[in-house]
Amino acid sequence: SSGINAEYGGNIAMAAPAASTAASAAAADAPPEPVVEEKTSFDVKLMGINPSMKIKLIKAVKEALPELNLVAAKKLVEGAPCTVKEKVPKADAEALKAKLSEFGGDITLE
Repeated sequence: SSGINAEYGGNIAMAAPAASTAASAAAADAPPEPVVEEKTSFDVKLMGINPSMKIKLIKAVKEALPELNLVAAKKLVEGAPCTVKEKVPKADAEALKAKLSEFGGDITLE
């Protein structure tokens, strides 16, 4: 070990702590990691439909959105891609996505 130290003109054991100290100083100067807030509300978007299941999907949309009549639900489904529901809590958005996906809707949450 002393032969290696003598060969390189110094104490190798001292070089490693100096490098880690430099790395620590660089990390301290780096900007802090941005805090990513977890989304609590989502927009449920219908990106596409399975044409063979269109009627079932229209009924599912009408059931999920009672404020829509059958004609409005049909227009919404035929107007894909579109937003089905905005600012929905995560649990409700996941449930709506599962229900509409079951009936041939290509759903995304944003």
